[in-house]
Amino acid sequence: MDQPNIVFITCDQLRGDHLGCAGHPIIQTPHIDLLAKRGIRFARAISTTPVCIPARAMIMTGMEGYRLGNTGGKPGYRLPVRETLPQLLSDAGYETRAIGKMHVYPERCHYGFHSMQLWEEGRLFGQTTGEHRGYGDYEEWLAEQGYSGQAFAHGMANNEYGMAPWHLPDYLHPSEWIGFETCKAIKRRDWTRPLFVWASFTAPHPPLVPLIRDLAIYEGVKEFPDPVIGDWTDNHPIYHEKKLAQFPDAAMGGLKRSLTLRAYYSLVTQIDRQLNRIIGTLREERMLENTWFIFASDHGDNLGDHGLWAKSNFLRGACGIPLIVTPPIRGDLDAWVGGEWMPGQVSEALVGLQDILPTCLELAGVMGAGVPEHVGSQSLLPLLRGDCAEVRERMLGEFGTPGSRSLMLTDGKWKYIWFEQDGVELLFDLEQDQDELHNLAGRRSDVLTRWREELAARLSARGDDPAVEGGRLKPVAPGSKLAPLKRARLVNDLLPRGLH
Repeated sequence: MDQPNIVFITCDQLRGDHLGCAGHPIIQTPHIDLLAKRGIRFARAISTTPVCIPARAMIMTGMEGYRLGNTGGKPGYRLPVRETLPQLLSDAGYETRAIGKMHVYPERCHYGFHSMQLWEEGRLFGQTTGEHRGYGDYEEWLAEQGYSGQAFAHGMANNEYGMAPWHLPDYLHPSEWIGFETCKAIKRRDWTRPLFVWASFTAPHPPLVPLIRDLAIYEGVKEFPDPVIGDWTDNHPIYHEKKLAQFPDAAMGGLKRSLTLRAYYSLVTQIDRQLNRIIGTLREERMLENTWFIFASDHGDNLGDHGLWAKSNFLRGACGIPLIVTPPIRGDLDAWVGGEWMPGQVSEALVGLQDILPTCLELAGVMGAGVPEHVGSQSLLPLLRGDCAEVRERMLGEFGTPGSRSLMLTDGKWKYIWFEQDGVELLFDLEQDQDELHNLAGRRSDVLTRWREELAARLSARGDDPAVEGGRLKPVAPGSKLAPLKRARLVNDLLPRGLH
């Protein structure tokens, strides 16, 4: 068959369980649910470096954080390979376009895209190296509309929780702009080539500034789901204590929490509506018969679970992501995926963002010799077709810099988390405890020992990892605690720059 078009849609900081198709009782996502109904949803998709920059680097390269040399929010990070997802698809004959947040450096380096229209949440381009190269395309467009410098006049900051309604006309909202520009890119495509377009929405990442029209959808909601609080949270590891310092009102409840969740849900519903605009444009252009959809997020958000907000840890809310792959909605499914294929599947396989690149390459017909040697990830299409039930047995997650990392190892049934600084261990039986309420590290020594040894063996295989010594995990300061004064002063260090 001819090479299909590929529409890749991502959100920023959207939890995998905050979709209607994932069983959320309140949030309205009918068009994302449609993709799941017509395709396959991966219920155990994980972001193994759950913060923006390395997560997006995984999408672009098919490589995991350790091999990328970036397991944190390293600013000014350059992708280490030429063979990126857009470059490989361009080499295969695709027109490649990106709209929204890329979070790459240098910001105007296309890394294989034929065009990029950027909204980087108000960041000055080149600022990580002391350069001043202006702002993104959304800010320039906003100025052309007569609202120069007004993108943040709502008064909310990046990484701030709470809510302020969008302060300008609806069509000027960044999510509306990303959706509109994506539709324009589809209409203005080179129709002699297949199209790969990445619509990269910045929401529901804070600032939480939804449209009034979307807030109205949730106006009648009086009670929101309570956060889950584990039996281990009275003794948070230092790693979590630092995040609690960044968000000193992390245990917020009452009105502020309700406003935060209402805004978060509203922003997701707004993106869902943009998806329908994109589908409508594809239908008008007679492209639905030959267009695959991939929907994902770079990481999730704790949203108050276990007293934590934001991301950068390996609890379910932060590292669990949505990932949906959908064949052409009006296409010949017998030809694309076989006559016995059943839509609406839910896969329990362990998959991640690194698998998007080989999935797109297989769709483009350039698997095998077309996949660079550095790509160690797996195409998701065999899971969709039913050729196999798993593409890997374990997933390793790693976030932070040596000496203060959080590391995670899971097979989808058990999850083991080890904190390098103080040596705290978390062990969850995911089949019985999906909300990670009960830490079994002190109750199942047999299981704990097995996972601890496997993590040590994986780190030892690197040859130079400081977290192992003599084949054993080696914490920096076993049993240490974060002093109240140190925690208080961390607010000054963390709040101005934040983690994006």
